[in-house]
Amino acid sequence: MATMKDIITSPLLLAMVIIGLLYIVGFSLVYLKKAYTHCLELGISKEDLKNVIKSSLVFSIVPSLSIVVGLFALISVLGTVWSWWRLSVIGSLSYESLISSSVASAIGFSSSAEMLEGATGQQFGVVMILMSIGMLSGFFILLPLGKKLSMSVSKSEENGNGWKYVLSGCFMLCLFAVYIPVLLIGDTVQAAVMLTGLVIAVGLGLLSKNPKLAWLNDFIMAFSMIGGMISSVLWCKLFL
Repeated sequence: MATMKDIITSPLLLAMVIIGLLYIVGFSLVYLKKAYTHCLELGISKEDLKNVIKSSLVFSIVPSLSIVVGLFALISVLGTVWSWWRLSVIGSLSYESLISSSVASAIGFSSSAEMLEGATGQQFGVVMILMSIGMLSGFFILLPLGKKLSMSVSKSEENGNGWKYVLSGCFMLCLFAVYIPVLLIGDTVQAAVMLTGLVIAVGLGLLSKNPKLAWLNDFIMAFSMIGGMISSVLWCKLFL
């Protein structure tokens, strides 16, 4: 019987992930070309477009540092190939970690790391399906309702209505309500790491209010995750 390790190291999974990533890159390049051509038709100069592309590249690379850090953290739980796929396309570290730990607990493992060592291929299939279908639910909601929501937000902004701020605030509160109790109640080390990252994020946020340190805004997530991961070594020695 195939095990979880057999699947996450299989050439077939690697080939499927590479094909999927190449498709996404090709799709992005096609629409980049379409957008570039349309901008020229609107009278925007090539020089302006080059400047926009350069600045977009910079502001895309910097936030991706936190994703790279998250990739290394997720590899120890889900293996290299599946972690690469999840964080390259639509996943997030918090979502993937929550799903893997929840499934690990449900099928009788004490942690995601233990599941990696002992789970069967069928059990890992459950993890893969939950991760994939769970994320797709957002698209199924946005397909019929996304345009209406976007238009209503734009109209509320034009009319001076603060509805969009209430909506975004409620969304963030829901995220906090889901993830923070899990992190705080899980175990002492996990809670200590989360609080360390929180302190770093708040400290950097305060520092970034200084105009000379405004560049820190682009690195808050990356530095918080790196600081949290480094602190985990200390917390493990103290509490384990």
